Amino acid sequence: MIKARPGFTLVETLVAIAILTISIAGPYYSIYKAVQTTYIARDKLIATSLAQEGAEYVRNVRDSNFLYNIANISSPVNWMYTLTPCRGVGVKCTIDVTGFEPPTVCASTCAPLNLTTSNLYSYNTGTPTRYTRSVNITDVSAAEVTVTVTVTWKTASVDNSLVVTQHLYNWL
Repeated sequence: MIKARPGFTLVETLVAIAILTISIAGPYYSIYKAVQTTYIARDKLIATSLAQEGAEYVRNVRDSNFLYNIANISSPVNWMYTLTPCRGVGVKCTIDVTGFEPPTVCASTCAPLNLTTSNLYSYNTGTPTRYTRSVNITDVSAAEVTVTVTVTWKTASVDNSLVVTQHLYNWL
């Protein structure tokens, strides 16, 4: 007579493997989603900084023009001088805050920003990135403009966009 040996049956083994797989898959999925969310947050933070930087650049040009006009009363310039290419409905242009080049009008789509070796975003040098920044300045009145800075990028094959709008005034 053959004695039955205690042990696992095939069904018990399969159930144990299924339970183990489910108990491991849950934490791995949570880690995957946490990493994915971190990348999305990082990209939004970079885009927000790039948009704010573009808006601050326009504000700085306006302020520099005011200071120039105070120092050169005999030959003043327009309060939005050098930003004329960016003005008008639907006009998009690129501005490079690392250099002193004038704004460049985008033909159909704006060029992507480059990341320099010193971790600055520029159009002149560096490695192309996923980020594109465009600036539009629309006249509201003779003493007010609306500055719209749009940053677009792609994260995990999903197109993203961030828009920052500010109103600037000719306060002189």
